[in-house]
Amino acid sequence: MSTLQKPILVLGAGELGTSIIHSLTSHPSYPKETKTPLTLLVRPSTLTSPSSPDKRKQLDEFRRNLRIGIISGDLENDSPSILADTFKPFHTVIHAGGMTTAPGTMARVTRAVLDAGVKLYLPWQYGVDYHVIGPEGGMGLFGEQCRVRSLLRSQKETRWLVVSCGMFMNFLFEPFWGVVTTATQVDSDDESPGKLKLTALNSWEDVLTVTTARDIGRCIAELVLDPADDAPRNGVVYIAGDTLTYGQLADVLERETGKQMERGVWPLEYLREEAKSKPDDTLRKYHVVFSEGKGLSWPLERTWNHEKGMELEGVASWVRKNWVGCEQ
Repeated sequence: MSTLQKPILVLGAGELGTSIIHSLTSHPSYPKETKTPLTLLVRPSTLTSPSSPDKRKQLDEFRRNLRIGIISGDLENDSPSILADTFKPFHTVIHAGGMTTAPGTMARVTRAVLDAGVKLYLPWQYGVDYHVIGPEGGMGLFGEQCRVRSLLRSQKETRWLVVSCGMFMNFLFEPFWGVVTTATQVDSDDESPGKLKLTALNSWEDVLTVTTARDIGRCIAELVLDPADDAPRNGVVYIAGDTLTYGQLADVLERETGKQMERGVWPLEYLREEAKSKPDDTLRKYHVVFSEGKGLSWPLERTWNHEKGMELEGVASWVRKNWVGCEQ
């Protein structure tokens, strides 16, 4: 069986999973004329009782238009042996649904993948460089991610690739993240509704890397379906849509929106104290991680997509398409 016909399993159909599916099925090397090699795993409840009409419509589109197989599985509650049996028929497993899973899930999925003898595994390690941050970073926020990395490095049977993309682009603009906000989001009595505010984490010189979910999917499809002879066999692949300081981010937003930015800073020590005051608040731990300055960014010219000649979407383009006129 050729590489392109070997079966692929995608775990999760959220924003990233959906992007990966569309990128795989639209890739020039995807075998559209033959029986689809792509299968999606979703929770049993998603199959029997989709959470919304849109989710039901999405699954129907996957089946009918993209000819994707859909199976059910519970990554959090299925036994390790059941998970391994679920994964065994597949050459490649791509974990795309780990953001909100229960603690321990990512490690048990990884063990099941290894027990199943899967040939290529892309774990839920999108985002920052967990190895550089280490298990103690962010008050232990990424301890499990580091254990997963150790599991993968301890074996030689399963090839693995980690796609480090920095922060997801849209996450940067989410109101709950608190970095980019408007007066209507933070103070209803403000005299200038819609006024923009950017709050830098630690300093204006701190650097962050951001990538859209769509572009992460594009890079994954290229790595899986059209690997170059010099493609990494095991390890981290760095990609980026943009790498910039908070000061540069503020300048981009002012230029694209035509509005002056109010600028503020949350110093690292302030964020650490905030996290200590509410140790169960994961968001506050994320704020600490993104203020500590380790494993958060990499130069565009050193990324895998730059070497491949793949142009990814930067902040200015994303803001023009998704945010200008909608920021109020």
